[in-house]
Amino acid sequence: MSDVDLEKIELARYHREIVSDIQHMLKKYHRIMEWDVPEVDEQEARALVTRAIKEAFAEVFGED
Repeated sequence: MSDVDLEKIELARYHREIVSDIQHMLKKYHRIMEWDVPEVDEQEARALVTRAIKEAFAEVFGED
């Protein structure tokens, strides 16, 4: 078994945890938006938070 195969197996073990962490991050910022703007449209807030997180990932990973 190659090092690449072992890395894929190891990453697969953490996949569920990574997804969970991202879900928690989305919920965290969605709650913050609700606190700051009580009449916020939930779908719009979720879309804004999702876009901001995608832009942050792009910035971190150097994507345009």
